[in-house]
Amino acid sequence: MNGFIKAGIALAIAVVAILFFGYQSSDSQVLTKKALPSVRIAVSTTPLSAPFYIADKQGFFKAEGINAELVSLAGGTKCFSALLSNEVDLATSSNSVIMFNGFKYDHFSVLSSFVESDNDIKLMSLSGSGIDKAQDLIGKSVGIVKGSASEYFLHTWLTLSGVDPNMVLTKAYSVVDLPKALSLGEVSAISVWEPFAFTSASNRNNPAHPLDTKGLYNLSFNLVGLKGDTRNIENEQKVLAALNRAVHYIAEHPEESQMILQEQLELSQAFIDWIWQDYLFKLSLNQSQVSSIEQQARWAIESKLVINETAPDFIQFFDATALQKIDPHASSL
Repeated sequence: MNGFIKAGIALAIAVVAILFFGYQSSDSQVLTKKALPSVRIAVSTTPLSAPFYIADKQGFFKAEGINAELVSLAGGTKCFSALLSNEVDLATSSNSVIMFNGFKYDHFSVLSSFVESDNDIKLMSLSGSGIDKAQDLIGKSVGIVKGSASEYFLHTWLTLSGVDPNMVLTKAYSVVDLPKALSLGEVSAISVWEPFAFTSASNRNNPAHPLDTKGLYNLSFNLVGLKGDTRNIENEQKVLAALNRAVHYIAEHPEESQMILQEQLELSQAFIDWIWQDYLFKLSLNQSQVSSIEQQARWAIESKLVINETAPDFIQFFDATALQKIDPHASSL
């Protein structure tokens, strides 16, 4: 009987120990999870933002020791506004948005670009319209998004083609209305970014085609943060490390990456096939990105889109501190 009692006591002790240490382990995991710093990131709902969706889906943010909450917003302008109002900690933004805000604010930093494309913005005209080159638009109208990369793109294309921009009329629309304006014949062409160029090309009644503008304008999409006491370089580094994992995943697993993007943004495979080859996903900061913003700034001043007569020193908005900790070769600034 004593043997049974001893065995029972030993078993009871073992059970208590398992429950105690199991509780401790579980409690430790909860504390570890809670201990991960959190960061809110405003992400533009565009295929350009693919690294964020993939990093989230594949668990790369948590693997780098951070809880990332992606706040999806329509366009870089809204993302930047959310950053300035402290609704988020970081935001995605195009060069044009950075340029315009650089005239008004000096308390933000470009931490890294994460994708480049030389064909995201396109000039679209209706198939069979006879409009195939810049000279065909003299005296005609083009739909644009006023004060954006859309307007800058048209101006650059006309100038480089030897056409005085003043000889081409422009009509301002919101970007979502441009495909319809072209289809209805309100304008002869539109200067528009994706996915709205694809929308025009896919119109069954009045399909449009892109003019030959590939390589004219190199668009970068960037991660932007605020300067000041609230800045956390360690968190920025963790976010960039997760994005770096994501861009490598895209290169190694393109089909799986496309499926994640298709599911996240409810995109058709036809659209992904249309744009995918034009995107180069990588983390970088370089002088060409600064020069692109400077060129757009000169255009904004000349076009009276800003009240300033001189542009700020845009190099001050680029900060490679966090990026260089991830990859010392990713920045040439």
